Amino acid sequence: MPRVLKQIPQVAVLLPMSVKVCRDMRRGVLRYVHRHGPWSLHIIEGRAGEQKLVNMRDWGCAGIIGRLYTPELLKSALSAHVPMVLMDPAAEWLRRGHPLSRRSIVRSDTVAVGRMAAEYFLERKFTNFAYVGEVHDVWWSVQRGAAFAQSLQAAGFTCHLYGGLTAKERDDAGFEREHLCAWLRGLPKPVALLAAMDNRGRQVLDACALAGISVPQEVALLGVDNDDDLCETTAPPMSSILLDAERISYEAMRHLDLLMRRATNKRETLTYGPLHVITRRSTETTQVSDPLVVRALEFITLNACSGIGVLHVSRHVNASRRLLEIRFRDELGHTILEAIQRVRIKRVCSLLRETNLPISEIVRDCGFDSESHVGTLFRRRFSCSMREYRHRS
Repeated sequence: MPRVLKQIPQVAVLLPMSVKVCRDMRRGVLRYVHRHGPWSLHIIEGRAGEQKLVNMRDWGCAGIIGRLYTPELLKSALSAHVPMVLMDPAAEWLRRGHPLSRRSIVRSDTVAVGRMAAEYFLERKFTNFAYVGEVHDVWWSVQRGAAFAQSLQAAGFTCHLYGGLTAKERDDAGFEREHLCAWLRGLPKPVALLAAMDNRGRQVLDACALAGISVPQEVALLGVDNDDDLCETTAPPMSSILLDAERISYEAMRHLDLLMRRATNKRETLTYGPLHVITRRSTETTQVSDPLVVRALEFITLNACSGIGVLHVSRHVNASRRLLEIRFRDELGHTILEAIQRVRIKRVCSLLRETNLPISEIVRDCGFDSESHVGTLFRRRFSCSMREYRHRS
């Protein structure tokens, strides 16, 4: 019979909030506590100056879940002698004889991530591929890139792997950037590129901009983790693979609960993989071949919400309005104004979903003069009003 708890269990949750996967994991932990608590949690987020939990045993710790990402946390956790579930532990901790080798763990199926990325790009008929890993070649990044390349090889394609960094380039992003720019310039185009994680993807996008490489026309970029704040603020917004981290942390909490109640002493290995790709503009598959239209679209993307009009676009690319309109219709099947309005409407949708700003303010911020005009455009496209769209979202 499971042990009956005589008091609220005190549990240490060790998840650095700078990592998107850990933020998702914390949501799963808190969801479990909300449904099955009460539990008393001490959450260690990895902030500078954060209060420590030096002696977990004296604190009354009944269980530990998360990442032991500093030597101090590792020492404190080992001395507590309580049930633990380790999230993405270091490989050496799993070797026979290590004090943590018999603990329950949660691991990422990083191979499945690489395979999903390959399938995503192959479905979009790309024939050139590349991978940019984490700068220190940590195991999950190396395995992710290898799985991506192997899946492509099985389909008859090769993958260009970025590497060869010096110690200084690994430590200094500014120093590495010219190396990355040169490598990107040398890739066959168009190329489908997987970045090991979203923050690395952002660096690739910045390097593309510096090197004069168009995204997604020349480089279609896919990240991993789906960090919304990061992905939505890149130029262009970055597609990314969402991981199943929230669900698995809920299951990990269920297992920790059983361990603390002594309902089981079985070592478990729980695995989380990719859920699906969140597609944004960085991998849009419409290949625009006309360089004049590419330059115009880049200008529109950057400035559509600043009140620009068609003449601003034609002046920027140094072409007559008539010529540019013809090239837009031939290449895209719509007008320059429609291209501007699409960018603005997309931004309206984002602000409706993600903020509580008044609709009048959203309309103004997105470069429109009239709320009624936007309302007409919006209803024509989505068959509902902006207020209805916000409510549904």
